[in-house]
Amino acid sequence: MISLVQLLKEMQDGPKAIFLAGSAGSGKSYISSKLIPNTFTSINSDDTYEALLKASGIGLKQKDFTPDQLSQAAKLQAQARKTTQDKLVQSIENKNNIVIDGTGAASGPVLKKKQQLEDLGYETLMLMIYVSPLTSLERNQQRDRSLMPGIVLRTWRDVNKNIETYKEAFGNNFILLNNNPKDANRGFNTDLLEPFIQASTAIGKPKSPEEQAKSNAEKLQLNKDIESMVNQLPEFDTIDTAKNKINEFVS
Repeated sequence: MISLVQLLKEMQDGPKAIFLAGSAGSGKSYISSKLIPNTFTSINSDDTYEALLKASGIGLKQKDFTPDQLSQAAKLQAQARKTTQDKLVQSIENKNNIVIDGTGAASGPVLKKKQQLEDLGYETLMLMIYVSPLTSLERNQQRDRSLMPGIVLRTWRDVNKNIETYKEAFGNNFILLNNNPKDANRGFNTDLLEPFIQASTAIGKPKSPEEQAKSNAEKLQLNKDIESMVNQLPEFDTIDTAKNKINEFVS
């Protein structure tokens, strides 16, 4: 008969899953490399996607893609997602400790996967990294696989509006770190974002007046959302708190 002590030990020694969340340029890879043991298996479709983009010859600069290249890239992204899903299934079957690396822009799929993993005996934790929208845009420009500014900003909004949702779902196993340069949000207003938008390449057919009006309305709402969120920053964990939480989680 298994003793209570043995049972508790087996429960504590169950596999671990860490969810990474953060906008483009938030520094998830760098921060996680400093905090998460390298024995964890990384589940990240971006790694496979970038390899496929390079192999195809169309490169990584999405903001410069032609419509045909965008279509090709979408097919490669679907392929990368399937490969990554297969890797995740295999890792779960092996009861590996895993890091699920994504933006966290859509909370539904993240929370569904969290529940599925917990049902399979996993313990879960989320490490979320925050940077300002301006920092996200600036770092995106410097990346090999740079995205269109509009995508960066929409993702930034959708990621960070989920902070409270994730905080409630993960409880004490939720970590939010500020990876901004010093005073990055000081004097922020959405006019600072406009040069990035103007510098991006317009893709697709010219918009009709109705489509242009809809696009303008969406942009106005996006700017309002971003400015409101920047002016109401959440409370962040310190790096020491993050280290302690993760060390306790993985031990």
